[in-house]
Formats: sequence, C-alpha cells, structure tokens
Amino acid sequence: MLMGKLKVMLAMAFLISLASCIEEDGNTPTDANSEYDSSEAYLEELGFTGSVLISKGDEYLLKRGFGMADQSYNIPNDPELIYRIGSITKSFTAAAVVKLKRDGYINSLDQPLSDFAADFPYGDQITIKHLMNHQSGIPDYVGPVGDYAEENNYHFDPEEIFEIIIESIEEDGLDFTPGEFFAYSNSNYLILGLLIEELTDLSYQEYLNQNIYMPLNLNHTGKGPDTISGEERAKGYDNGQEVGPYQMQIAYSAGEIESNIEDLEKWGKALLSDFFTEGEKELIFAPPLEQNDINVPGAGFFTLKINDQVIYHHGGDIAGFTSLLVLIPESEGLIILLSNEQDKSEERYQIMEAIIKNEF
Repeated sequence: MLMGKLKVMLAMAFLISLASCIEEDGNTPTDANSEYDSSEAYLEELGFTGSVLISKGDEYLLKRGFGMADQSYNIPNDPELIYRIGSITKSFTAAAVVKLKRDGYINSLDQPLSDFAADFPYGDQITIKHLMNHQSGIPDYVGPVGDYAEENNYHFDPEEIFEIIIESIEEDGLDFTPGEFFAYSNSNYLILGLLIEELTDLSYQEYLNQNIYMPLNLNHTGKGPDTISGEERAKGYDNGQEVGPYQMQIAYSAGEIESNIEDLEKWGKALLSDFFTEGEKELIFAPPLEQNDINVPGAGFFTLKINDQVIYHHGGDIAGFTSLLVLIPESEGLIILLSNEQDKSEERYQIMEAIIKNEF
C-alpha cells in the first residue's frame, strides 16, 4: 500500500518538478533593476531575513545579520548562528564522490551504477556523472516522500527511500534516457550518499567529517536536527510562522546539512583554491555558455555568466530556510545568503544578480 501510493505520487510529482526545475535551474528568474545604493541598504529594502557574507579575497563587503533569528524572544540574526542549508549539501556530496575517485574507491565517474548496485533498473545506462549532473532520468522523491511522511506520521530512512525509487523505476521507467536531458532530482544525490556509505563502511556524515569538516575546521557543520533547538541555531519560518519538526533523514545527502557563515566561508575559499585539483575542478564546475544568464549544470554547482563574469552557485530550500552559496573565481569572491524564511528562491537570485552587477 505504501509503495503503491508513493509510486503514483512520484509519477505526478515529475510533471510538476520538471516545470519548476526549468524555471529555477535553467534560466534564473530575477528582477535586479531596483535602485541600488549598497548591498546593506538593498537587503534592508528587500526585507531580507537571515545572515549574509559578501567578500572579495580577504576584504569583507558585508557580513551581518538581518531580521530576527527567534521572533518569540526578539533574538536577531547573526552570522555566528547555524542555519539549515538545504541543497548546498550537494556541494559536499559531490566533493565526497570526487574524493572517492581520488582514493581509488571509484575508477571513473563514467562507471555505470550497475557496477555498485547490480540490480538497479537501467543501472548499466546510468553513470556516476549522470547522477552528479542531474542527467540520470531518475524521478525526484522529496515531494512525495515528504508529503506522505507528514500526512501519515511515517518515519523514512534513506535505504527505504532508495527501494521506493527502484520500485518506481521498475514500474514506470526513467523520465528520459540517461545523458539526454537535464532534470534536477534529489534522488541522484540520495543515491550518491548511499554509495559513499557502501564503499567506505562509514556513515555519510562520518565520511564528510573525516574528509571535509575536520581538515577544513568546519566546526559548526553537520547533519541538522529534526527539531530546531539551542541558542546557537536560528529558528526557521514559513510566512512568519515558526516551522515544526522536519525529518532531516528524508533530505539526507541531498539536503540534511546545517552550517553557518564562518564555515561556508571556509568551504567556499577552499573550493576556490586548492581543495580540488585542476582536473577535478573540470568535473565539478561546468564550462559556461557564451550567453549571459543561462545556467549550466555541473556537480553540486551551476555555472552562470552575469555581465560576462563567470560564477558558480547553488541554492538550498528546506523547511524554514532558503540559502545560497556563490563562488566568483575572477575576484576570489563569495556571496553567502542564509535565510531563516522558506520559499525565498526567487528573492535569493534577485539578490545574487544585483550584488554581482553592482559589487563585482
């Protein structure tokens, strides 16, 4: 009964998610033509809520909080606070997969999924690179699984979600031939997280801790709790109402991480410098198109040209929060937005475009 209902929901969700992915991850919707005096004044005028860092090299253009982290107790947002980062998690997952290749767990990112999961349907056609670049044709699970969990008070684990994905593909097939199209799907990154665990005999978070968090001193980064508590965390809001618990294991390696401005600054600087070899950077960061304002999917990042300047970016959306990490290699610049209001994806891209055009 559970599997049957979820498979129907997955099929329906694909039509909706494909349209939304084209809007959010193809041509970035923005309106950055508002009057701009400074990044600080611009964000205040927009009513942005959260914490922000904008930097060029070692120079901070802006680093501060806006609005309330806890509306009940009038606690303001502050860059030291911890926020859910949603799909920025994918940048960590993609980096972990590259590390697997570097250490010999994977021979090539062109290896088929069937090398690691022999019974996965169409696994001989789907490569690791297809998963990393959202070109696998595997339908997204997050909406249907999340809705079912909330409506039925049901607790999922990643392995169970993996089985649901398999049964859905066995019954309905892939959404397209692997490598033929792009469609953003969290299922790709859930599978990559399980692959990390299978190959290393470590949990997803243990592997990240040993290979990313500890080496880079990311002391405020890890799996977020289902229920937000503690003075170190910003509360999450939906239309001004504090959000309730959310099962972070549903998001898993596609979106379960929490972090703060300081740690994401370290992460961004590492990605801009020597965390990856030049060859590895070619796997992560897709080459830009000649046209401005067209996203090109890479692994954990999208490549975009704004005013002929190349940037790499990824946003995050999860219960109570909206986020954005932008790398600007030409100026060694960073833009980090951690908002404790959900459903602000259009606003974050408006902010990104305005800051790039006016500050970089």
